[in-house]
Amino acid sequence: MHNIIISDTSSLILFDKIGELELLKMVYDTIVTTPEIASEYGDSLPDMDKNSFS
Repeated sequence: MHNIIISDTSSLILFDKIGELELLKMVYDTIVTTPEIASEYGDSLPDMDKNSFS
């Protein structure tokens, strides 16, 4: 599997709107965001692992 870095909130919002946010977990080992992105997203991000969605 691959690692991915989410650089903005829009990709998370769009995956969430189509109900496929968990698809990222199936495709990528680790998904890393900044605290600012997590805050801007608003909802709790899925708990992928300790290093993901941080």
